[in-house]
Amino acid sequence: MKQNLTILFIFVCSFCIAQNKLGAIGSWRGHFDNHSVVAITKGDYIYAATRYQIAAIDAKGIKGWLDKTTGLSAIDITNVIWDNYQNQLIVTYQNSNIDILKGDQVFNLNAIQLSNLYADKKINSVFVLQKLAFIATNFGIVTVDLSKHEIKNTWFPNNNQQPIAVYDITIAHDSIYAATENGIWGSPYVLNESQPTQWNRISTLDPLKITKFTQKNNVIYGYTTSSIYELPFSTPVFKISNATIQRIDSTANNLLLNIQYHSGKGAIVQFNKDNTTTPLIDSLHINAPMQAIMDNNNYWIADSNAGLLFKNSSTNAYQWINLGGTKASVRGAMSIDEENLIAPFKISQGYGIFNASGWKNYTQIGTTNLTLLNASAVNTIDNSYWFSTDNNLIHISNNSQLVSIQPNSLTGSYKEIHTDQYNAVWAIQDRQGMVRQLNSNWSSIAIPNNLSKTGIDKFIINNQQQAWMIAPINQGIYIYQSKDVFPTEMWRQLTTGQSNGNLPSMHVTSLATDKLGSIWVGTDNGIGIFNCGDIANSPCNAYLPIVNNNGFNGYLFQKETVECITVDGANRKWIGTQNGVWLLSEDGINILEHFSKSNSPLPADTVLQISIAPKSGEVFFNTNNGMVSYRGTATEAVSAQNNIQIFPNPIPPSFNGQVAIRGLVENAIVKITDLTGKLLYQTPALGGQAVWNTRTLDGRKVATGIYLVFVRDISGNEKGVGKIVIADGY
Repeated sequence: MKQNLTILFIFVCSFCIAQNKLGAIGSWRGHFDNHSVVAITKGDYIYAATRYQIAAIDAKGIKGWLDKTTGLSAIDITNVIWDNYQNQLIVTYQNSNIDILKGDQVFNLNAIQLSNLYADKKINSVFVLQKLAFIATNFGIVTVDLSKHEIKNTWFPNNNQQPIAVYDITIAHDSIYAATENGIWGSPYVLNESQPTQWNRISTLDPLKITKFTQKNNVIYGYTTSSIYELPFSTPVFKISNATIQRIDSTANNLLLNIQYHSGKGAIVQFNKDNTTTPLIDSLHINAPMQAIMDNNNYWIADSNAGLLFKNSSTNAYQWINLGGTKASVRGAMSIDEENLIAPFKISQGYGIFNASGWKNYTQIGTTNLTLLNASAVNTIDNSYWFSTDNNLIHISNNSQLVSIQPNSLTGSYKEIHTDQYNAVWAIQDRQGMVRQLNSNWSSIAIPNNLSKTGIDKFIINNQQQAWMIAPINQGIYIYQSKDVFPTEMWRQLTTGQSNGNLPSMHVTSLATDKLGSIWVGTDNGIGIFNCGDIANSPCNAYLPIVNNNGFNGYLFQKETVECITVDGANRKWIGTQNGVWLLSEDGINILEHFSKSNSPLPADTVLQISIAPKSGEVFFNTNNGMVSYRGTATEAVSAQNNIQIFPNPIPPSFNGQVAIRGLVENAIVKITDLTGKLLYQTPALGGQAVWNTRTLDGRKVATGIYLVFVRDISGNEKGVGKIVIADGY
């Protein structure tokens, strides 16, 4: 299968980050943890691969990224190999998929992944010789024609046509050698033969347990984690007892040993012709080397713990290359303001912030080291950030001053944290209830003794100053009603009882409040919608939407686990599930989009969090296997229509995407006319943005020319706000 590859090439200063620009409506970009580099190769660029992305690097810095959002087929990259004969990049994945990248195209070879013939299809290594690639797998050897981008044959190096795990392959002296689970097998081989004639087991090497090969000047070396052998001899030419040989890389001049010491540090060691070794990069500079290459006598090292290391041989200077993205996977509760996405790592110290400049990671503020952060919140008045930890709350002001706060002396870790419409701070304290800061004073709000307290961690605050909380151990919902709006302060539990909540399930998983004040509740059995007032005096029961699914009526997301719910600027609902993400109409009845890992760049189908940038409409999907974002069609409306933006503008006549008109007030109507005033298109805004597909109301593509944009607000006032130019030859 062939598809176009979109690589963002941005000229940048040496080793600066060229963050992928925000694209057009409907475009995607990746936001991955790139601290671990698993493979590296040299071709037209230096290609450094993490689990999720491949960075293309030259002497001026990072030129772009390759990932699922730019055309790759999967995540969990295991290897990258440059094919010098065809000038193309070979990428293998944990799921046994293979991509070949040539020019601006991706050729996907998924036959191994889709095959049902073998239980274990893991790809262990790739050996390239002229127009063929030899893929060592856990069932045999697969050959690939690199010029035709197709799989040719499957070989079993044991003569009985039975599957056998092959760990590595090399070809020299007109023979092919395979390191297998049953020893080393060799066969005479002539390039372009359909298969080797007869495999012979080299039984004298069986005791050595060799699993990998390298070669230099037609000398084949087999190696284990502790020994190197010059084949066919069985006496080691090198042994190491205090470290593990991770890999041996062959360069133009020598062999490079990637060493992992038992103490946890690493090194790169040169293996010389006389079987001696010369240290090149010691454990002061590297942690866990996975692969090393040379380029113009400089060294590039893939480190699985720390990233990509560059050593300049002329100056003997070392530099860790920042590959962008987050420092660790994001597992804390994210928050977002008009400019920044704040992402606590939770499983690793610190947090990341993403904005127009890209990702920046923080592990300390000033001289204070940050701990594990559970959740974040934004104060929109002073643009400061709040974080919760297991021990306290942390406030970081916009001038980067950190204050540690202990709201009370009670025992219990702090979980989700939010600010309300008045910028008061609320946080859950496990085993206790909530804490609240109002007018710089902290108060504790205890959960009644008749309700379970251990395990509370998620909640929302609505505009009625009610805290809706997911009850622990599948006990539905707790509501705390303050006296800010209603006269009675109280707690209430909602269950599946028809007169006491009418939840679709007691296992509540997510909560959101929409622009009309409705509370959307996700469970492991679909969604319930609440419109409640004073819970002290009025019933509070869920409405369970009924939708048509393939001709059958059923409850919304019935039998699905709803992991998260987020409301966009047009009051539409983004629903994260274990089967991808869904965009629903405002009332939840119509499905507008459905993204999964099979039909989109989503890296996984389990979507844990969704955050939406209010100005751009970019939707961030944080999955259990990495984060990506999608440029949506809705933004938040503005209060005054003073700065309307139209993009892209001008546009080429071949453009088939969406033109966005952004910066609109709520419920605006947008009209597109020609220069004579003839109406061509009309649409309501989605929050603060309207989109036009450059077609008329009856679906005809408009011609090259100038088109006028008019906006009518809710009061009926209409005015011209701009022009759209479709330029011939643009």
